[in-house]
Amino acid sequence: MNAGIIGIGTMGKPMALNMLKAGHSVAVFARNPEKARELAAQGAKVTASPAEVAAASDIVVLSLPFDPEVEEVTLGSRGIAEGAREGLLVLDTTTGSTTGAVQVAERLRSRGIAYLDAPVSGGVKGAIEGTMTFLVGGEAADVARATPLMQCMGGHIHHLGPVGAGRGLKALVQIIAAMNTLTLCEAVVLGKRLGIEPERFYEALSDTAANSYHLQSKLPQFIIPGKFDTGHRIEMMVKDLEIGLQMGRELNNAMPLSAFAAQLYRAAATAGYAKKDISAMANFFGSFVGIDFAAHSKKESGN
Repeated sequence: MNAGIIGIGTMGKPMALNMLKAGHSVAVFARNPEKARELAAQGAKVTASPAEVAAASDIVVLSLPFDPEVEEVTLGSRGIAEGAREGLLVLDTTTGSTTGAVQVAERLRSRGIAYLDAPVSGGVKGAIEGTMTFLVGGEAADVARATPLMQCMGGHIHHLGPVGAGRGLKALVQIIAAMNTLTLCEAVVLGKRLGIEPERFYEALSDTAANSYHLQSKLPQFIIPGKFDTGHRIEMMVKDLEIGLQMGRELNNAMPLSAFAAQLYRAAATAGYAKKDISAMANFFGSFVGIDFAAHSKKESGN
């Protein structure tokens, strides 16, 4: 199909590459054209505005930081609404608020444009490998239209209800991911102080009731090598948790653990870890007791 994508960062770029590999025609927009060079080399059409992406597409995928960016590229000057062909569908994978999704969907619908909120789970690794999970809110007919495109980017598609439902569940996913990562990072620091190196910690816990997705991803990818410069940034997790907390406030639902987690991630962000993967919370906690996992990695490699 004729597809478009706006937002070709750490998640959007591999998503676009997977669409191209699947044989779809792909139009892209990037504020910095340099970011689109590899995609252009693979056959993507680089455009000058979101409106031009819409004009060339049947479905436009959004992979953006938050609600203001979604509103700008869909409804702003030279936005999607200005260039949309009749029957255009917007597949929005942004992790944003449920309220924001509903508001954008209503305004696009008034212009004859369909909208699905479809945040993804699986991280950068899932985006590269095409194994992400899509959490989708919207009309069933629109989900069916978008399914072939989602299938080339992800292995699982869950239609959860009307617009907003996808973002709602993604907020819960992020709350759980945030808590699991904090627990893991706190434990690996204590393990190091007990003389248990991260490699042994990982091997042993993999065979216990403490095994988890985050143990299997954060330890080998980030903590053991001591490299935290890719992945889901701490500053983005602060944003994600605030989305969940806002949902809780709107429903008068107490969320004390999520609030505490948000404060811990915010503290790490202000301490210089904002651009690091959330597993860098191990170094943040370690800094209180003189432990640096990057230094451990250098020592193990003999550098």
